Amino acid sequence: MTESELYALLDERGVSYEVFHHKAVETVAEADAIVPRLAIPTKNLFLRDNKKRDFFLVVAAEDTDVDLKHLHKQLNTRRLSFASSEMLMEKLGLVQGSVTPFGILNDDTHEVTLVFDEKLAHERFDAHPMVNTATMFIHMDEVLPLLEEHGNPVVFCDLTCRTGPAAQDC
Repeated sequence: MTESELYALLDERGVSYEVFHHKAVETVAEADAIVPRLAIPTKNLFLRDNKKRDFFLVVAAEDTDVDLKHLHKQLNTRRLSFASSEMLMEKLGLVQGSVTPFGILNDDTHEVTLVFDEKLAHERFDAHPMVNTATMFIHMDEVLPLLEEHGNPVVFCDLTCRTGPAAQDC
């Protein structure tokens, strides 16, 4: 799916959004310097389990310190690590720097689980519209039905929970 195809799909479904076009950004820090704060800023992690059988696209609030050890337990999977740029292209049709929850719409085999930070539930958040030369501001309640209807598993998790004696029970 291209940027223009995504806009057309959202328009067809009556999902409201705003778009801010900008120079290409590769990192959250670069985006912070030029993208207005019109929603919760996010970061995206494309993860795989240690057997390369399960894949996860994690969308977290930018300030969330994602605990992969805790997350793999929440998701009931093996240990997690970052997937390669080749796997990102193969599974979601995306290149590094352009990772977005909308990439899930390119997963026709429904192999990737979309994991949202629970901080984003019922909130307006930002995301790339398939390219890193624009940032979209969209409300979770409006876009979630579209993402769920695609057929990939979609879950919300507390991504920050720590384990150990000083941590809360997760």
